[in-house]
Amino acid sequence: MKVITFFNNKGGVGKTTTVVNLASYLSIKYNKKILLLDLDPQSNSTQLIIPSERWSDFYGENPPNKTIYDYFEEMDQGEAELNFYPIPVLAKDNNYNIDMIPGHPRLAIIDDRMSKSWSGTLGQDKGDLRRLNWLSQFKKWVKEFQYDYIFIDVGPSLGALNRSILLNSDYFVTPMGSDIFSLLGVENISSWMSQWIELYKDALVNIQKNDRYFDLEKFSERYSVNIDVDSSCKYIGYSIQQYSKRKFKDSVRPVLAYENIIREMHEKILSHLGKFMPSGIKEEDIKLGDIPYVYSIVPLSQTANVPIFNLTYKSGLRGNQISSVDEYTNFIDKICSNLLKNIGDIND
Repeated sequence: MKVITFFNNKGGVGKTTTVVNLASYLSIKYNKKILLLDLDPQSNSTQLIIPSERWSDFYGENPPNKTIYDYFEEMDQGEAELNFYPIPVLAKDNNYNIDMIPGHPRLAIIDDRMSKSWSGTLGQDKGDLRRLNWLSQFKKWVKEFQYDYIFIDVGPSLGALNRSILLNSDYFVTPMGSDIFSLLGVENISSWMSQWIELYKDALVNIQKNDRYFDLEKFSERYSVNIDVDSSCKYIGYSIQQYSKRKFKDSVRPVLAYENIIREMHEKILSHLGKFMPSGIKEEDIKLGDIPYVYSIVPLSQTANVPIFNLTYKSGLRGNQISSVDEYTNFIDKICSNLLKNIGDIND
């Protein structure tokens, strides 16, 4: 089981659409068992998968089903461990064929809790160290379900919740827009992650140094605390959300500013995030693929709660939209293949 987080410090790059369709494609076409965690307070992944008529099953007064906030609720009250419940959304009950734990706007409160746990960890508080490693707790619990992958959709914040996620993920992917602000987001990720890793490692050293009877390895084994952060959170690639080309009388032409940024993107990403790449990945393989500009079918997918590559006439697909679905399917297949290659699950 591998945990892959999809993150960019820049919003509006098609991240959620990519995450959900990628997870679904791996499940339906590659027969992978996937759990999606919606850890973005905006809960966009949840809205894509769960039809609006079922939202009252998860939100409002005493809903019958759980969201991700329920897993955190006792931790929000000061406990050091998550609550665990049966997986709320199962593959057999949605068109994406993936299991999911829905998001919740109250995750913003958990971000504040994680901020306090970060400060406490740096101050050598063992309870806060356990809270900060909630994702390691979750991985240990969920192992019995035999997932191939856990995909995590997060918001664009460099806040404390995302920090706790990235420090305990196996891999991360950066969906990119074809704009300068996506590159600036990558610079932010690089500098902040480097600082987080060093501070976290220093905290572990200081906890041991100031308590000569403390056995960090036993503590890690008992409470699922990550003590080898250098081996986690490896960078395995990026995708580029394409822009809409401008139409002129004689032809459709690319917009020069976007083209220039795309040309620069690969080298700049390598310069900032290459240090997080696992050994064995070639530099040219770090680009997973492109996401075509097919906004005419994205709303259709959202309304039908169906993955883009599975849209049909019954879903409302008409005319030129059919070729857009075919184009999108070809691109998402390439991204899936490259992703699996970069994490060592298929060969060249």
